[in-house]
Amino acid sequence: MMLLRCLVLFLTLLIGQISGYGSGAPSFTCSTKMPSHGAPAQTSPATDYQITTSSSTYTPGGSITVTITALNGKVFVGYLMVAKDEGTGADLGSFSIISGGKVMCGTTRNQGVTHTNKASKTTESFTWTAPSNANGNIKFEATIVQSYSKYWLNVHSDVVTLASAAVTTKPTTTFPDTTKAATTTSVATDKNTVSTTVLSPKPMTTPSTTTTTTTTQPPATGAVTMDHRCGDTRGCFVNCEGNDCQYVVSWHYRPEYVDFSITRKVTGGGSKWLAIGFSTDPKMGDDDVLHCLSDSAGHVTVARSYNQGTSNQPIANSQEGISSVIGSYNDGVFRCSFRYSQVRPDPDNRVKRQGTSRPMIDLHQHRHLMLGDGPAFGDILAMHKENPLVTAEMVNLQSTDIIGDVARYPLVKVHGCLMILAWIFCTGVGLVFARFYKPVWSNRTILGLKVWFQFHRGLMVTTLVLTLVGFIIIFVEANGYSKISAPIGKGYVASHPILGIIVTVLTVTNPIMALFRPGPKDKNRPIFNWAHWAVGMAAHILGVITICFGVELQKVGAPKYTVYVVIGYIVYHVLMEITLKIYDLFAERQNSARIEHMEMKNGNGATQNGNSFRPEEPKRDPKDSIIKKLLLAFHVAIAFAFTLTLLLLVTQY
Repeated sequence: MMLLRCLVLFLTLLIGQISGYGSGAPSFTCSTKMPSHGAPAQTSPATDYQITTSSSTYTPGGSITVTITALNGKVFVGYLMVAKDEGTGADLGSFSIISGGKVMCGTTRNQGVTHTNKASKTTESFTWTAPSNANGNIKFEATIVQSYSKYWLNVHSDVVTLASAAVTTKPTTTFPDTTKAATTTSVATDKNTVSTTVLSPKPMTTPSTTTTTTTTQPPATGAVTMDHRCGDTRGCFVNCEGNDCQYVVSWHYRPEYVDFSITRKVTGGGSKWLAIGFSTDPKMGDDDVLHCLSDSAGHVTVARSYNQGTSNQPIANSQEGISSVIGSYNDGVFRCSFRYSQVRPDPDNRVKRQGTSRPMIDLHQHRHLMLGDGPAFGDILAMHKENPLVTAEMVNLQSTDIIGDVARYPLVKVHGCLMILAWIFCTGVGLVFARFYKPVWSNRTILGLKVWFQFHRGLMVTTLVLTLVGFIIIFVEANGYSKISAPIGKGYVASHPILGIIVTVLTVTNPIMALFRPGPKDKNRPIFNWAHWAVGMAAHILGVITICFGVELQKVGAPKYTVYVVIGYIVYHVLMEITLKIYDLFAERQNSARIEHMEMKNGNGATQNGNSFRPEEPKRDPKDSIIKKLLLAFHVAIAFAFTLTLLLLVTQY
């Protein structure tokens, strides 16, 4: 039991260490700019990367564009960049996002920029705004990460000088002491939405007129792009590579209301729903939900609901607090924006429900954000095809942070690691011992039992223990049996839980059968042998298939090609068993030919052909050869290599 605890602890630590900081540099590196990767920085010049600026000069309070670019076909996966005063070395100014990344560092938490994911990048751009009292030259300085163990410190731009007298003017008409009232008109067409804000002065003692018109065009059809307001006036939950995004959830907080905007790439036609949930933990269950619903005609409505366990439930007061709805679903992109008016709930009323009504959502509270989508049938939200994306930490909607990290599920990864160890390595080697290595080391024993049996039993008992521990861990994580969401086009993956239960039952059944094993001479022994073999083989085959399905689950977070590594193991194992079988058949044939030409002594010691001869020494089984032992060593090494590769793929993401 102590060994199991140490194993689970080791796997948990391995997951944490290998994962790195895929969602950006941690805040404690703002001062050192040094990644916590356990590897030294590169000492060679960073010739494959450059930092450029849109201008060689700047003005106090002015802005310039800064771009990190990979050259010579290289990429980068992470970075941390600041602007430094050449004289004092202090970090200056503030950044806002143009394409990818998020702001961090400094008392204002926007004096630096870092990555939001581990994806390979070739360029990312930002807007840097100088402080109003700036009075010296600056340069942009970055740590650029090419891979987990390869990075460069102090990659810097050319010096950007303070413009001595650079003033940018824009023709405007001004009026003294103008107080404006705003009206907003939103026009929704089939494929875009144009919002126009007109600011008109209130009546004044001095006649004046000021009109400002702002037109916001949506992104190109079928594309999801980064909201340029993210990190500035809006907080955002995003998954973007450069300016190409899979989803962007943004919000603009005011004490009386919060404006939400949700954009996501979705697949399939018909009625769809797109929703954000507010949860006190990263799991579904008793969560408030704001969902957008697009009918077959493309008309979008917004309503409130809540999650009861893993299913969504409607409520009576579903439209309460919702206004300013604009939405569309075209060319695989679902867009939805709305305003949710909030009032601080009475603490005594938070858990009070009347019928199917719920209290207003308290958006002053910090919650995990959940993002999901799926098909709809009328007003019914059907189960999502993929698990909802959940923020790694609770979100303060009053902040304007850009959040790129999603929740990780370490217990899911530990479960996967235990099953890989059990069914790829332990069972893959243990069954080979039982099927092909009984004649090998036939004259040797370990603790009074045959060598093959001790190895077979030890590996299979380890499989049993690992399987049971993994089974318990995943039931704790899922709070019992739970259906899972399968990726679109991979409905077979949803069978993972039931297959896992079947494998566990078979794994427990086989050792119980072994307790009632008949003796070697018993007439029922052949029946037992066939049953024992059939249950073991069924468990192994289903176990590997279950792993094959499991690595494709969203919560595992393994790369898409991981399933091909599992398939590669299956192909290898089949070929190895065929090789061993062919070798045994060849050895038996050679042995039969040898026996046919031997002189055999009769049972009472008489002579044969009239000539007496001395009894021969017993000969070693032809299957007990150095070649057979080398094949075993090769198989153990390859099985270990597949196991280690899968462990790394499951834990590093």
